[in-house]
Amino acid sequence: MEENRRGARDWRGLRKLAGRVGIAILACLQTAWACDTWVALQDATADHSVILAKNSDRPPMEAQVLVQFPHQRHAAGETVKCTYIEIPQVAETYEHIGSKLWWAFGYEEGMNEYGVAIGNEAVFSKEPVQWGDGLLGMDLLRLGLERGKTAYQAMHIMIDLLEKYGQSGDCERAGEWGKANYHNSYVIADLKEAWVLETAGRYWAAKHLTRGVWSISNIYSIERDWDEAHPRLADHAVEMGWAKSAQDFNFARDYGDYWRSESKNPGAMQIRRNMTLSCLRRDFARVTPASMMAISRSHLEGTVVEPRWAAPETFWATPCMHDSPHSGYHSAASMVVHLRADLPPLLRQVYWASFSNPCCNVYKPFYLHGPAIPASYAVGTSSYTDDSPWWWANRVKLLCDLNYQALSPDVRAVFDATERWEMDRQAHAEADAAQLIKQGKAEDAEKALQQFIDANCGRVEKEYRALNQTLPAKLQNEGVRYLFRDYLKEWTSQKGVPLP
Repeated sequence: MEENRRGARDWRGLRKLAGRVGIAILACLQTAWACDTWVALQDATADHSVILAKNSDRPPMEAQVLVQFPHQRHAAGETVKCTYIEIPQVAETYEHIGSKLWWAFGYEEGMNEYGVAIGNEAVFSKEPVQWGDGLLGMDLLRLGLERGKTAYQAMHIMIDLLEKYGQSGDCERAGEWGKANYHNSYVIADLKEAWVLETAGRYWAAKHLTRGVWSISNIYSIERDWDEAHPRLADHAVEMGWAKSAQDFNFARDYGDYWRSESKNPGAMQIRRNMTLSCLRRDFARVTPASMMAISRSHLEGTVVEPRWAAPETFWATPCMHDSPHSGYHSAASMVVHLRADLPPLLRQVYWASFSNPCCNVYKPFYLHGPAIPASYAVGTSSYTDDSPWWWANRVKLLCDLNYQALSPDVRAVFDATERWEMDRQAHAEADAAQLIKQGKAEDAEKALQQFIDANCGRVEKEYRALNQTLPAKLQNEGVRYLFRDYLKEWTSQKGVPLP
């Protein structure tokens, strides 16, 4: 216990020091970057669809809300205000759903009306970062969704913007956590194929996927096997002394920043990529949205690096990431996008969304072309409020962290039943909608799906409110078993989260 108290005092001292000197000492000492995106193409899925999944990992207490924007037309000369800069608007932007940092323009993940879905990762290269005068990688992702009808078109829209404006700026909210800047890697999927786009400053490489599976994490995945690239990708690496020659050039090896003493730990990043990729290969030809959800909930259980005590107390970054003094990010949102080319537009893409850590939460299905996400799903900031669904979910996660072995089984019992109920209801609702579309009753089909969405969200709201009442009582009986209780107490008291 004395060691825990001493660690807590050290932790508080570092926070005060970081605040006084105004630099990212705290973030540098304790942040473990973590995000994962993975995809299965038609030959790898049970129904010959394309399925893309992502866990988005962000600083604790930062709400990542779910937003939906309609198809819109824009007047000539309009501009769009991104997170840090303003750029020209296009004539038309497409309907989309996006998982959005509450304070930023861009998205961590999302899907549009044409079945384009994108997830991104932070990656670290030898190429210098910019500050303040370009687009965040999340901005690029949103702009790709708003402007691209196919994965390939969205990718080149993003590349053109990258080369024109660069990727730059603080990826964390000023004054709240620290300072962070990184380059980005993406999986961009549509109904037929996927592209992996990996960037280093304004340089990039892209790999085309029409079969199989792929996974990205916070480490470059493309080596010599790109299909398109910046015209000076290899020459630049040779000029900088990162590669001996163009013939010897390997993008991941030569652009990746792995070997300096201050570099982010590439081992934990590679382990997560290996894990998601191995799960996809294990499930090959049998991948479903449900199996993707199971991958998203992994803490590397059953492997040589599984948590020693409980999921929130791991020594490694895991696909389902819990924050701690040693790894300051957690999974703030998760998506599974199901893209089915043989169905009508109303049904061809489904966006399964989870708030906060997916191991302690529930996925909910959403559609475009008429049905709408509840407006409350866009509510939330970095301070607790009782009217934010993201905060209902994050409080359940925080309660589970305090005694994961005792509380998480209760949460999973509730939400596993809900997901089975949703998937059963989904089959019936989609069959009814398809029949109505055949009868020429498109509006009735949209209403049927909206009723399905509303029923799901209504059930989940009741379950969250019930768990937020029952879990504290159980915690009082079972006791706190969390290793990092002082860390958690500081953050939750600062952000007004009611915990026992």
